[in-house]
Amino acid sequence: MKSVGYVTTTFPTMATFVENDVRGLCERGVRVRVFTLGRRGTRFQPEHAPLLDLVEQVGAPFAPASLAALFGWLVRKPHVLIPEAARMLWASRRSLYALAGHAGFLPAAARVASIIEREGLERIHGGWAHFPASVAYLASRLTGARFSMSAHAGADLYRTQAFLAEKVHAADFVSACVRGNADMLERLGGPRANVHRIYHGVDLERFDANGRSLAPRPLLLTVGRLAPAKGFDLAIRALAMLPAPAGREPRLTLVGDGPERARLGALAADLGVADRVTFAGTLAHDALLPLYRSCWLLLAPSRVLANGRRDGIPNVVVEAMAMGVPCVGTDATGIDEIVETGSTGAVVPPDDADALATAVARLIGSPEALPALGTAARLRVAESFDARANFDRLYALMNGGAR
Repeated sequence: MKSVGYVTTTFPTMATFVENDVRGLCERGVRVRVFTLGRRGTRFQPEHAPLLDLVEQVGAPFAPASLAALFGWLVRKPHVLIPEAARMLWASRRSLYALAGHAGFLPAAARVASIIEREGLERIHGGWAHFPASVAYLASRLTGARFSMSAHAGADLYRTQAFLAEKVHAADFVSACVRGNADMLERLGGPRANVHRIYHGVDLERFDANGRSLAPRPLLLTVGRLAPAKGFDLAIRALAMLPAPAGREPRLTLVGDGPERARLGALAADLGVADRVTFAGTLAHDALLPLYRSCWLLLAPSRVLANGRRDGIPNVVVEAMAMGVPCVGTDATGIDEIVETGSTGAVVPPDDADALATAVARLIGSPEALPALGTAARLRVAESFDARANFDRLYALMNGGAR
């Protein structure tokens, strides 16, 4: 495979997993075009800055270039465009969210198809299972380019599954980063589905576990967007429940920003722990590594929202464990695929601040046991979450590897 188009939402971002796939393809000599349905990213890891040159925004439904492309394909291939668009919209009829998205991104799909045809791209890959994969699917149908897709967590799999089965059937392969999601897609796709579980990995040389030196007082860390699905309010509630002996009061640092920032700050004040809670804002990896080296535990109290939004296995859990940090997370998503109670940290029920506080208290109450848990955490990541090994699997599939 010499060329690929990659359809995603916003790109690049601080998240890194889509970005690492794109960078890996470039390093293999593949010509990559990234098509964003959202905006071009403005906050991202510094090493991903060169990827900005690959980005073309295609999501605006009334952009003249997109409307012209839609009209062009309607003239040239009405026998493909009309029935495929009708199938997609009919499958979306029970969800206003899906219907609006699929209708609104029809011009984007036409524009991507025109670029595929003009530039001779061999494959079109949907970086998320919802609208990016739908755009990639339709562009593939119009051009004959090979189609594949990735599935991640809640926003792309559980808010709506309109037209999802059809995409799973049509894809050369589907990669999923959580066991439960892979199993669901296999059931949905049936015998024809070619679903592979490929975890998001980390660079084990960068996240090397060297220099771990615990802060004098217990330091708890959360990393991620300050949004409801992350459950960071539970981390603050758990902090307030922990014993706080003089000179050994646990502290909590939240890395990230988002819509919950004000509410979380108010919660910390209401619970009387504002002086022990630090909001560090969004940090690049170079600034985050010292916190991984000094924190006692990473907390990942993820929850599933009513609209289906959820985490998969948060990248930060993998990063922290690669750095030798034990983790306490919930079993609401895929965290229990990497964190094991008593071995690499603890897994607790979602939305249970009492259980979270109990698990944290037990672990920080025995600081002499944390290094062994951290060593086991590092080994678990090396076993299944090595970014290079996992990208090799994705690259082989993109090159038409065995089903």
